[in-house]
Amino acid sequence: MVRVTREFAEHIASLAQLLLSEDDPDATLRQLAELAMEVIPGSDAAGVIAAGAESWSLAASAGTVADLHQLQLQTGDGPVAEVLRYGEARRIDDAAVEDRWPDVCAAMASEQLSSCLVLPLRTDRQRGGAIALYGRKPDAFAGSSHDIALLFAAQGGVAVRNAALYRSCHRMLQNVQTALASRAVIEQAKGILVTQYGYPPDVAFKRLSAISQHTNRKVRDVAADLVEGRVDRDRFGAT
Repeated sequence: MVRVTREFAEHIASLAQLLLSEDDPDATLRQLAELAMEVIPGSDAAGVIAAGAESWSLAASAGTVADLHQLQLQTGDGPVAEVLRYGEARRIDDAAVEDRWPDVCAAMASEQLSSCLVLPLRTDRQRGGAIALYGRKPDAFAGSSHDIALLFAAQGGVAVRNAALYRSCHRMLQNVQTALASRAVIEQAKGILVTQYGYPPDVAFKRLSAISQHTNRKVRDVAADLVEGRVDRDRFGAT
C-alpha cells in the first residue's frame, strides 16, 4: 500500500507544472525522468519517451539509458518497445536471469542495472509514450515501489499531454499573430498604392503579388518594403 506523505503529494502535484517548459520541448521529458528518480523508490536511472507527430522524443537521466531506448526503438525488441507497441506494462526483476530480451538484459548488465519497470504514459486513452525506470538491485520495483510508479505514470501522462497542448496552443497563437501582422502591413501597402495610383484595392493587391512573384519573395515582405520606404514606389505603377 502506498503511504501518501506530504512530500510525496507535493512531488505528484509538481507534475502539473512541467507544462511550463516552453523554450525547450524536451525539457518536460527530462524533468519527468528526474522527478521519477526522486519519487519512486529503487530508481537509479530513468528515461521517458513521448509520441511526436512523426517520431518519438526521448529524454533520459543518463546517456546509457538513452542508448538502451534507441536500441529497442531500432530493433523493435525489448520492454520499452513492447510497451510502446501494446500499451501494457513490462518489468524485469533481475536481468541476470531474464530470458525474454537477451540483448537488452546484456546491455543493462553491462551498466550494472538489474531491474527495469516500463509503464505506458497514456493521454486521452491514446499512446502518449512510456516511462522506464532502472534499478541497480534486483526486484527494485516490487511492492509499494510498483504502486507508486503506477500513480506517477498516470499523472505523468497528464503532464505530457498538457505540455503538448500548451505548446500547440502557443504555436497556434504565434501563427495567428504573424498572420494578423502580415495582413496589416499588406493592407497598408494596398492603401499606399490606392492613394498614389488610384488603383482599386484588388488591383493594388495584384500589383503586390506580381512584384512578389517576380522577385520570388513573400507578399508580406514586398508590402513591408513599400510601407517602410525601402523600395521605389514607381515599381508598382502600371506597366
